[in-house]
Amino acid sequence: MKIAVVSHTPIDHLQNNGIETVTVGGPTCYSGLTIRSFSHDVKIVTKVGKDFEYKDVLMKKGLSISDSCVSDKPTTRFKIVKDGNKRKLFLLARCADITSADVNIDTDAYIVSPIINEVNTDVIAEISKHTSFVFVDPQGFVRKVRDDGSCYIDKTTIDFSQLKIDVIKIDREEGHALTGSHGIDALYKLHVNTAILTVNNRTLMLHNQRLYEIISDFVDVNDSTGAGDILAGAYTSAFMKNKDAQWALCYGVAAAVTALKTNRIGIEKIPDRKDVEEYASKLHNTLRILTV
Repeated sequence: MKIAVVSHTPIDHLQNNGIETVTVGGPTCYSGLTIRSFSHDVKIVTKVGKDFEYKDVLMKKGLSISDSCVSDKPTTRFKIVKDGNKRKLFLLARCADITSADVNIDTDAYIVSPIINEVNTDVIAEISKHTSFVFVDPQGFVRKVRDDGSCYIDKTTIDFSQLKIDVIKIDREEGHALTGSHGIDALYKLHVNTAILTVNNRTLMLHNQRLYEIISDFVDVNDSTGAGDILAGAYTSAFMKNKDAQWALCYGVAAAVTALKTNRIGIEKIPDRKDVEEYASKLHNTLRILTV
């Protein structure tokens, strides 16, 4: 089975208590390495600059970035500063856009997760021609940049019902930016078959007009970067294997929480498959159907 991940591959400058850690990151790494850990093939569709120095690092972990992905523009870079329980994000550099010509690859599934508007809806439309399953994380559609490089979430009008999307995953801010509504109301307004909302240790999924809830362990960590991407990779891996959305949700949440429990920085937090499966089984026993 092959799953493609579409996103920039950024270099992240993580700052916490005056200590800076520089690491490769982004959905291509976090989702991609999670998928690889579950024994699926991964195709990376990305753009990096000639300054990108992590090809060998990723190759050793089973991820390959082809020469066709290298742009004359610099690699996307973010400074991520932890401020209490929140994170402040600053854009330091931005690579070239990913175009429709880059995604004409037949795979079993696609995860589309732009981080800084490098993918547009035409790209998603093209992707739907080459796969049977599309998972979208819209973070990059709603992320804007101020003159000082600081990033913020802003209202964005996208009619996802006109696109072939099977699953969309949002957080509270993203849901409001896309629909003008909060929480459960935002899930209904996205008009896709499966919509997932993460709020701290609570995860909601609207699937076939039924609403499911998981309450997972709360984990206070120094670096939560990539947790949502790990969820996306694990969910897609599980769903493509057994076509069970409830189990896939448990698997995705379990992978994200297990990764955070490692308390590791950057891509070193990719969780062990056995630990994920054990925790997913526990979550599956507590999965609730809500009445709205």
